[in-house]
Amino acid sequence: MNQRQRELYDMVKSASGTLHLNDKQISDIETQAIAEALKVNTKLTGLHLAENRIGAAGAQAIAEALKVNKTLTLLNLHNNQIGAAGAQAIAAALKVNATLTWVYLWANQIGDTGATAIAEALKVNKPLKELHLSKNQIGDAGAQAIAEALKVNKTLTRLDLHNNFLTNTGINALKQTGNTICNSSLDNQRVPSPANFQIAARAAASAAIENLQLRGKLATKNQELQQLRSNLAAKDQELTAKDLELKSALDRIDVLEHNQPTDGSASNFDGPVPQVPLATLVSATNNFADDSLLGEGAFGRVYGASLPGPRVAIKKLSAESKQGSVEFKSELDSLSKFRHANIIAILSYAEEGDERCLVYEFMPNGSVRDRLDRKSNTPPLTWSQRHGIAADVARGMHYVQTAFPDHALFHLDLKTDNVLLDEHFNAKVSDFGLVRAAQHLDEKSYLRTQTVQGTAVYMCPEFLIDGRMTVKTDVYAFGMILLELLTALKPTSRLKLDTRKAVKTQKFVEMLDSALKPTEAEQQSITEIVTLALECLDDDADERPSFGRLLATLDP
Repeated sequence: MNQRQRELYDMVKSASGTLHLNDKQISDIETQAIAEALKVNTKLTGLHLAENRIGAAGAQAIAEALKVNKTLTLLNLHNNQIGAAGAQAIAAALKVNATLTWVYLWANQIGDTGATAIAEALKVNKPLKELHLSKNQIGDAGAQAIAEALKVNKTLTRLDLHNNFLTNTGINALKQTGNTICNSSLDNQRVPSPANFQIAARAAASAAIENLQLRGKLATKNQELQQLRSNLAAKDQELTAKDLELKSALDRIDVLEHNQPTDGSASNFDGPVPQVPLATLVSATNNFADDSLLGEGAFGRVYGASLPGPRVAIKKLSAESKQGSVEFKSELDSLSKFRHANIIAILSYAEEGDERCLVYEFMPNGSVRDRLDRKSNTPPLTWSQRHGIAADVARGMHYVQTAFPDHALFHLDLKTDNVLLDEHFNAKVSDFGLVRAAQHLDEKSYLRTQTVQGTAVYMCPEFLIDGRMTVKTDVYAFGMILLELLTALKPTSRLKLDTRKAVKTQKFVEMLDSALKPTEAEQQSITEIVTLALECLDDDADERPSFGRLLATLDP
């Protein structure tokens, strides 16, 4: 391997979560190095390789890796040059791969041959939920093959075939499959005449040659710039960290006061969050015994304990997890800034060697997800309680985004598992381990990351696919929380699609949690919140409401 291949191999081999390698001038031979790393990686769940120079050989290498990889759920290869041969290789992998849920192959010139191969794979594939094949020169033959596959496949929920070469023949075949599960996008079809098609093909070939020549010239310059970009990024991260440390010192809030104000105002700490001896927490939990265990998350376990004063919850982060250390610092820094009735309060922490613990106020009614699941045979939440929870979360998140005018904060892991309930069923947002900060961010601006973490079903499209964070990123997750409060169902991409369909056909009452028996006034409230939920879940970030607007509606 050359240096570039080795760098890509090492990056992919050690990656976890979602890795973005879009628009990196990656060639087939470099893709082969990525594929070899993918065969041994056990933590990567999403891989984005869009807008590169990957052809059939690169796609074939990725396909071989997919046959043995057991963790990847998302593969993005849009705007490459894999062609029919590459699509055939990916199709062969889909016949045996048991984890891929989202596959993006648009703008790859796979044609009818590639589409037919993928159709054969769909007849036996079960895990795949979303397949994007737009702008691929697919004609009626490919569409008819896919239509036949959809008569068998009952697990695919979204198929994107817009901007292909389908006539009414292909479109009608797809509409007459009898498959009510799959939502297909068939808009903006192009059907050129043979003469126009030949002209377009020659123009495309000429443009492709020119493009390859230009990319070859740019590749050398790109390699020279990579090191400079890396150095600049390291300096930027260093400056950002120091800036956040300074702001943390200036913005600290006294969360230890028992008399918390309810208006969400911010004030400075008299001092930092107190550090306590680890031995104190070991003693309080009987050496973190199982009978003290309250729950377990991605980065550690949570125990209940009685220290001097009220009962507390102690999160013990995994000593083996590198990410656990990052989460510890992030959550400690974030929660030290907040004093708000709807944000979990951090009381103290312990850190000795590799052992790290955070001590929070105790929430006796557990998480919203626990209550919706009726864990431990608890009674169902009333509609009044659910409405109050929605307002509490909106209030807490509005505070997170607006408490500090010079920078916005993103939670990035907002979900019903991370919304906790006190003895009066007041909701508090917790788990700020993935929080990110950005300066001077308005509703049209965004921050980009190459490391996407969190829970995929709560992620908006621009964050999941491109790593773009905006002030509307957490709003999307809030929309999914609203649907859970309404239906008590677990969050899935299907839940959003089913809700839209039910609202359109005026049958949403059939999806409502059967434990709810709403009055006429409550039914009106339910209708308003369903509408809000779908607005929050809009694929276009600009169309989602702000937390300020949501709060004005939920708690006028």
